Amino acid sequence: MRILAAIVGLLAASVAWAQLAYRVEIDAPREIAEPLRQGLDVVRWQHDPQMTAEQLRRLADEAEREARETAATQGYFSAQVAVKIDESAAPWVVRVSVEPGERTVVGDIDLRFSGPAVEDGEARALFKRVRDTWSLRRGEPFRQADWEAAKRRAVRELASWRYAGARVAESRALVDPETRRANLMVELASGPPFRFGELRVSGTRRFSDRIVENLSPFRAGDVYDRDSLLVYQRRLLESGYFVSVQADIAPEEGRADAAPVRVAVIEANKHHVESGLGYTTDAGPRLELHYSNQDVFDSAWRFGNTLRLDQKVQHLQLDLNAPPGPGGRWNSYFARARQTDIQNESTRELAAGVSHNWGAALAPSALIVSGHLEEQRVGGDVTDNRNALYTGFRRSFRKTDDYVYPRSGYLASFELGGAAPALASREFLRGVASALLFVPFGRSGDLLLRGQAGRVIARTREGIPTSFLFRTGGDQTVRGYAFESLGVRQGEAIVGGRRYVVGSVEYTHWFSESWGAAAFVDAGNAWDDTTLFKAALGYGLGARFRTPIGPIRADLAYGQQTHALRLHFSVGYTF
Repeated sequence: MRILAAIVGLLAASVAWAQLAYRVEIDAPREIAEPLRQGLDVVRWQHDPQMTAEQLRRLADEAEREARETAATQGYFSAQVAVKIDESAAPWVVRVSVEPGERTVVGDIDLRFSGPAVEDGEARALFKRVRDTWSLRRGEPFRQADWEAAKRRAVRELASWRYAGARVAESRALVDPETRRANLMVELASGPPFRFGELRVSGTRRFSDRIVENLSPFRAGDVYDRDSLLVYQRRLLESGYFVSVQADIAPEEGRADAAPVRVAVIEANKHHVESGLGYTTDAGPRLELHYSNQDVFDSAWRFGNTLRLDQKVQHLQLDLNAPPGPGGRWNSYFARARQTDIQNESTRELAAGVSHNWGAALAPSALIVSGHLEEQRVGGDVTDNRNALYTGFRRSFRKTDDYVYPRSGYLASFELGGAAPALASREFLRGVASALLFVPFGRSGDLLLRGQAGRVIARTREGIPTSFLFRTGGDQTVRGYAFESLGVRQGEAIVGGRRYVVGSVEYTHWFSESWGAAAFVDAGNAWDDTTLFKAALGYGLGARFRTPIGPIRADLAYGQQTHALRLHFSVGYTF
């Protein structure tokens, strides 16, 4: 019995010994404490049922080294670390204390280039862009994560045009513990120049590979340009045929002079229905319904209809688009019914037309022919019926560093058109031009310049459908004024004029990757006679929030003509 009791006692002691419990307390600045809680082995193993005192002491010794390494990744290379185990507490407590000391900052930066690009005169602009966009600047804290991110970004910039195989050939960060400075050196090897080769399409089942090929903005033999691949992906997605697209070259195949382009797609469902509720400060609550068929009668023709209802505009449109042909060209057909009640002017419109399109799908260049029948009523006046067979040409341009969040570059478009005397209730010639210019200011400041001007040449505005005349004011035109409240006064109403100018200057400072604050000045008006242009001025402050669909903008603007503040809310960029 004594032997049995001794065995039981030993087993109980063994179990108690094997199930050592403890907790970890970390005393360190927040930017160090969080990585320690995520990465220390002594934290990771604290719920291990097989933990022993000997194992815990070994983990505590390792924690001292791990804490120093973690502090160094945040730029603290002389951190004082102490790790103690309080065995008198129940459960035991492991205390990790870190005194970081003075942080190391970035000193000299030496960016070097090697490879064939050094002898390429056209690559000088590319080298300048790599240097200009280098993200780890002199005097900034030296963190390991920032160091690695800066090198990745530099490689990505160098590989964006012609030299797709660019890589880091050598890099080093020399830390001087006395001066607390890290001198950086990076050598980027360009590798050989690349050109696009053949297209290799995968993932198509219902649609022909020819559709994918026809939307390509480049040909075999063109110089490699990552922006061209991004345009290609965007074209394929916006075509409606696909819900996912990945397009890239295959540099590992060693065919720099004809690198194959791999295009992997996932086809969209044939039928697609969307509905949504929204709100804008221009028109109040809004209901939207949208249906599309991406393969009408198994022909790859695309049909879509959109119903949009709000307090001021009720809109129904039917669209039919042919499959894209060689060069990404296609024909579109539309029919539209539209009713508006804006600034005491009411209109009802029926329109139908055809266009021949090419270029980016969101704002394609096009030749347009459309017919318009309109019934207009201003206040209590009698109904005025108007019509026009319009013929026009629209051209769009885009060169930006990013499609959703551009910081540099421009968007521009112009349209010229008109209606002949025998084909309209009033003949006219119309032109309108729009532009957005993006200018970066340092790493956290963005300047946006926006302008639009329009002119209708006709003896009078009477008889011209209102969709070809101009009004302005609202969320993304002249802030501080109600939606389309700037135009020609006719009794108690504001109607469209034959002349139009709008300009805007906006500066945004980003406090983080997502949040920013903006200051802006808008000016513009629409008028009808030959008198001197008198701009309506609006200015104010706003908040910006980045989302996957574009920036959300909330602005508080003061209209100088109305002497009133007005709140504006919008998403994305429009003209």
